[in-house]
Amino acid sequence: MIKIAIIDDHELVLQGVYERLKKEDKFEIIGAFTDVPDLMLCLKYKQVDILVMDLMLKDTHGFDLISKINQQVKKVPKIILLSGFYEELLHKRAMELGVKAFLPKETSYEILISTIYNVSNGNNVIPSTLLEKDTNILLTEIEIKVLELIAEEYSNEKIAKELFISRRTVDNHVSNICSKLNVMGRVGAVREAIKLKLI
Repeated sequence: MIKIAIIDDHELVLQGVYERLKKEDKFEIIGAFTDVPDLMLCLKYKQVDILVMDLMLKDTHGFDLISKINQQVKKVPKIILLSGFYEELLHKRAMELGVKAFLPKETSYEILISTIYNVSNGNNVIPSTLLEKDTNILLTEIEIKVLELIAEEYSNEKIAKELFISRRTVDNHVSNICSKLNVMGRVGAVREAIKLKLI
């Protein structure tokens, strides 16, 4: 039996997923939760193989909850993340946190069920688009150039002179780069860019 817990702060969605998964002979639903504290109690004291969770919960972001689970739960379940919107950078972050599958919320129950079996068998479920797409399209050509110069320890002023653009434009590019890569500053941007093979 695959022991499953579900968390979603929308009661109707939760109920629908629960009712459908319950019909599978090889699934045992350990709990279906709308609140994080209830889920955490369950994970600490019961064996859960797979956690199906919503990315955007009312009291916390899914990534924060995953970090919390990783810190506080001895036997961390394999996590399948459902999100109302899909973005590759979000998926990459989810994978870094150990998430085994990332599915859009409009996914059919058939795909969700086959994903649960896949993940239970030790596989990661990655959309083909993520494998095929060139990551470079996440950043514009000029942003890549700015990143390369940051990596060479150019100041924003020096980058402006090098690229014949204003200092303010460089500041905007740096801000956009950090936002797209989900990092706080220049050092983080370079580290993330190297990790993603952008530079």
